[in-house]
Amino acid sequence: MSASHLKRKRDDFDDSDDDEVSLGRQVLPVANLPQDFAGEPEDGLQYLFTVRRDARQRPHITRVHNPYDKPDPIIPGSSCPPAAAHPSLPSLKWRQQYASQFRNFCKNASQSTIHVTAAPPGKLMPHRKERDHWWAFLAGKPESDWNPPKKPKQNRTYTQTTRAFADDPGVAYGTPSSSKQDEDIPGGETWRINEDGEVELAQTLEYSEEPAGGDPTPPPVAPKTDATPNEGSKGREPTPILLRHIDERTALHLLMYFAHWMNLYLEEPETSTMIPTESHARWIFALLSRVEDHVSADDMSHLRSLARACISLIKVRLSTSGTSPSSSKVDMMSTTSCWMTITTIAELWAQRDLWVDAGEMLQSVSTAEAGATD
Repeated sequence: MSASHLKRKRDDFDDSDDDEVSLGRQVLPVANLPQDFAGEPEDGLQYLFTVRRDARQRPHITRVHNPYDKPDPIIPGSSCPPAAAHPSLPSLKWRQQYASQFRNFCKNASQSTIHVTAAPPGKLMPHRKERDHWWAFLAGKPESDWNPPKKPKQNRTYTQTTRAFADDPGVAYGTPSSSKQDEDIPGGETWRINEDGEVELAQTLEYSEEPAGGDPTPPPVAPKTDATPNEGSKGREPTPILLRHIDERTALHLLMYFAHWMNLYLEEPETSTMIPTESHARWIFALLSRVEDHVSADDMSHLRSLARACISLIKVRLSTSGTSPSSSKVDMMSTTSCWMTITTIAELWAQRDLWVDAGEMLQSVSTAEAGATD
């Protein structure tokens, strides 16, 4: 290819007109009219001039309208309270700020902590299915109350009579050792059924000596203690050491227990010994932080039951001023702690219809008080 040919090719690429490159190269002739031309095009040349002029004035990038770019509609039962919400309900601003701070607490609590005292040897807490032991544990009772020694399994013992000549057909083999017939027969072998259900020969038999003129001495039984928190006992607190050994499954189990205990108290608040305390409120707060964002329907039902129990407890406290012979000796759970529990469940797991129940409860208390003053 000659040098003159390359020069012609290069000149062809360098050719330009008054139009912008982005609009394409001019192929058809265009009329040469002033930019402020406002008349009607008389021919194709003038029409192309108006088209290219208008094209220069338009932006090169056009944004398509987003049909979903709209504010979310306000759904009934959402975070915004109804127009006639009770003034005693926590404000929307407070609930939003509390929910934000609680989420930050959950993030901080899930991080590993250094310089934490190691767990003491032995059993830290009861098993998650031991509800009564958990009540004693939370009440600050000693380990002998919430971790009693397990009763040994009793093996059923059988006696087999060994005789060279069994001339008595009535003697049965494998009859229980409590049979008088076997006790009178000397030289018997004692058999028993072990924990695996197998029959084995018992090597030794231990009999308790009977006191003179009395029944056999019964085995020692641990004395029953009242697990109700009182003025002299201090409840256990949810320390970082304990919380590190509580997973979500255990936390949901314990929150279900708290709802059960609160409902027991609400049945007979004047005489019940299952009194919810401020220590329990701190446990509920800590346990809620162990629950993930997504829970099953059954677990959500338990959380809602706990929130409703707190609503009922607020109603009892507002109606009776929280004074009863049993609750006067303990630091009973305050209304503030109840509101914190309700807010946590209603806001973090989007159960905001609970605010309607709380508003109706407060309205009923206000109506009852107004009727009493008339």
